[in-house]
Amino acid sequence: METHLNAEQSGGDQLRLDLLTGEAALAFIPNLIPLAVAVFDDDDFVTLPADAAEKPGLMLLVAFGGTELRGFKMGYRRSEKNFYSWLGGVLPAARGQGIARRLMDAQHVWATEQGYTYVSTETFNRYRPMLLLNIQSGFDVVGTQTTPSGEARIVLRKML
Repeated sequence: METHLNAEQSGGDQLRLDLLTGEAALAFIPNLIPLAVAVFDDDDFVTLPADAAEKPGLMLLVAFGGTELRGFKMGYRRSEKNFYSWLGGVLPAARGQGIARRLMDAQHVWATEQGYTYVSTETFNRYRPMLLLNIQSGFDVVGTQTTPSGEARIVLRKML
Protein backbone atom coordinates (compact mmCIF):
# COMPACT_ATOMS: atom_id res chain seq x y z
CA MET A 1 0.00 0.00 0.00
CA GLU A 2 1.19 3.51 -0.79
CA THR A 3 -0.14 6.78 0.60
CA HIS A 4 1.06 10.33 -0.16
CA LEU A 5 1.30 12.75 2.74
CA ASN A 6 2.31 16.36 2.08
CA ALA A 7 4.07 18.73 4.40
CA GLU A 8 5.49 22.16 3.74
CA GLN A 9 9.20 22.43 4.36
CA SER A 10 10.95 25.51 5.70
CA GLY A 11 11.55 27.98 2.88
CA GLY A 12 8.22 27.12 1.24
CA ASP A 13 9.47 24.01 -0.56
CA GLN A 14 6.99 21.18 -0.71
CA LEU A 15 8.10 18.02 1.03
CA ARG A 16 6.23 14.88 -0.01
CA LEU A 17 6.06 11.98 2.40
CA ASP A 18 5.10 8.61 0.95
CA LEU A 19 3.94 5.87 3.30
CA LEU A 20 4.62 2.35 2.03
CA THR A 21 3.64 -0.91 3.66
CA GLY A 22 3.80 -4.58 2.74
CA GLU A 23 5.02 -5.44 -0.76
CA ALA A 24 5.23 -1.77 -1.77
CA ALA A 25 7.67 -1.10 1.08
CA LEU A 26 9.77 -4.16 0.22
CA ALA A 27 9.87 -3.20 -3.47
CA PHE A 28 11.17 0.29 -2.58
CA ILE A 29 13.95 -0.88 -0.20
CA PRO A 30 16.66 -1.25 -2.92
CA ASN A 31 16.18 2.46 -3.69
CA LEU A 32 17.10 3.29 -0.09
CA ILE A 33 20.57 1.76 -0.20
CA PRO A 34 22.37 4.81 -1.69
CA LEU A 35 20.54 7.08 0.77
CA ALA A 36 21.40 4.86 3.75
CA VAL A 37 25.06 4.80 2.66
CA ALA A 38 25.07 8.62 2.52
CA VAL A 39 23.18 9.04 5.81
CA PHE A 40 25.32 6.68 7.84
CA ASP A 41 28.60 7.11 5.91
CA ASP A 42 28.74 3.32 5.78
CA ASP A 43 28.54 1.04 2.77
CA ASP A 44 27.31 -2.03 4.67
CA PHE A 45 23.69 -2.00 3.49
CA VAL A 46 23.84 -4.80 0.93
CA THR A 47 21.65 -7.01 3.16
CA LEU A 48 18.99 -4.34 3.74
CA PRO A 49 16.42 -5.85 1.32
CA ALA A 50 16.74 -9.31 2.92
CA ASP A 51 16.74 -7.87 6.45
CA ALA A 52 13.60 -5.84 5.70
CA ALA A 53 11.83 -8.89 4.26
CA GLU A 54 12.14 -10.59 7.65
CA LYS A 55 10.44 -7.75 9.56
CA PRO A 56 6.74 -8.32 10.36
CA GLY A 57 4.40 -5.44 9.63
CA LEU A 58 7.08 -3.40 7.88
CA MET A 59 6.24 0.24 7.19
CA LEU A 60 8.39 2.75 5.35
CA LEU A 61 8.11 6.50 5.08
CA VAL A 62 10.14 8.28 2.41
CA ALA A 63 10.57 12.04 2.08
CA PHE A 64 10.96 13.66 -1.32
CA GLY A 65 11.84 17.26 -2.12
CA GLY A 66 10.74 17.41 -5.74
CA THR A 67 12.14 14.21 -7.22
CA GLU A 68 15.04 13.98 -4.75
CA LEU A 69 14.85 11.34 -2.03
CA ARG A 70 15.88 13.29 1.07
CA GLY A 71 15.07 11.00 3.98
CA PHE A 72 13.39 7.87 5.22
CA LYS A 73 12.09 6.19 8.36
CA MET A 74 11.05 2.59 8.71
CA GLY A 75 9.90 0.27 11.41
CA TYR A 76 8.03 -2.90 12.13
CA ARG A 77 5.80 -4.72 14.59
CA ARG A 78 7.62 -6.14 17.61
CA SER A 79 4.41 -7.08 19.39
CA GLU A 80 0.73 -6.23 19.31
CA LYS A 81 1.41 -3.04 21.31
CA ASN A 82 5.03 -2.26 20.40
CA PHE A 83 6.04 -0.65 17.11
CA TYR A 84 9.82 -0.64 16.67
CA SER A 85 11.31 2.35 14.84
CA TRP A 86 14.18 0.54 13.17
CA LEU A 87 16.12 2.69 10.74
CA GLY A 88 15.99 6.15 9.26
CA GLY A 89 17.87 9.26 8.37
CA VAL A 90 18.13 12.38 6.26
CA LEU A 91 20.66 13.26 3.57
CA PRO A 92 23.45 15.34 5.11
CA ALA A 93 22.74 18.21 2.68
CA ALA A 94 19.04 18.25 3.72
CA ARG A 95 19.53 18.19 7.50
CA GLY A 96 18.30 21.01 9.71
CA GLN A 97 15.07 21.45 7.71
CA GLY A 98 12.76 19.47 10.02
CA ILE A 99 12.55 16.43 7.76
CA ALA A 100 13.47 13.91 10.49
CA ARG A 101 10.83 15.36 12.82
CA ARG A 102 8.16 15.23 10.09
CA LEU A 103 9.05 11.61 9.35
CA MET A 104 8.94 10.72 13.06
CA ASP A 105 5.63 12.51 13.61
CA ALA A 106 4.06 10.77 10.60
CA GLN A 107 5.36 7.40 11.80
CA HIS A 108 3.83 7.92 15.24
CA VAL A 109 0.48 9.00 13.81
CA TRP A 110 0.44 5.88 11.65
CA ALA A 111 1.46 3.62 14.57
CA THR A 112 -1.32 5.09 16.73
CA GLU A 113 -3.86 4.52 13.94
CA GLN A 114 -2.71 0.89 13.74
CA GLY A 115 -3.45 0.38 17.44
CA TYR A 116 0.09 0.38 18.83
CA THR A 117 0.42 1.83 22.33
CA TYR A 118 4.13 2.59 22.28
CA VAL A 119 7.12 3.02 20.00
CA SER A 120 10.55 1.72 20.91
CA THR A 121 13.88 2.42 19.28
CA GLU A 122 17.59 2.07 19.89
CA THR A 123 20.42 4.41 18.98
CA PHE A 124 24.00 5.20 19.78
CA ASN A 125 25.58 8.28 21.33
CA ARG A 126 27.45 8.91 18.05
CA TYR A 127 24.04 9.68 16.48
CA ARG A 128 23.52 12.55 18.90
CA PRO A 129 21.09 14.60 16.73
CA MET A 130 18.77 11.55 16.49
CA LEU A 131 19.11 10.87 20.22
CA LEU A 132 18.20 14.48 21.00
CA LEU A 133 15.27 14.44 18.57
CA ASN A 134 13.96 11.28 20.23
CA ILE A 135 14.17 12.83 23.70
CA GLN A 136 12.62 16.12 22.53
CA SER A 137 9.80 14.08 20.96
CA GLY A 138 8.82 12.38 24.21
CA PHE A 139 10.96 9.26 24.27
CA ASP A 140 12.34 8.08 27.60
CA VAL A 141 15.65 6.30 27.99
CA VAL A 142 14.68 2.91 29.43
CA GLY A 143 18.00 1.13 29.30
CA THR A 144 21.32 0.50 27.63
CA GLN A 145 23.01 -2.52 26.12
CA THR A 146 26.66 -3.03 25.34
CA THR A 147 27.53 -4.18 21.85
CA PRO A 148 30.24 -6.80 21.27
CA SER A 149 32.59 -3.93 20.33
CA GLY A 150 31.91 -2.25 23.69
CA GLU A 151 29.69 0.59 22.41
CA ALA A 152 26.65 1.54 24.48
CA ARG A 153 23.34 1.12 22.66
CA ILE A 154 20.66 3.42 24.13
CA VAL A 155 17.16 1.93 24.39
CA LEU A 156 14.23 4.37 24.24
CA ARG A 157 10.46 4.15 24.45
CA LYS A 158 7.57 6.54 23.88
CA MET A 159 3.96 5.99 24.84
CA LEU A 160 1.59 6.94 22.04
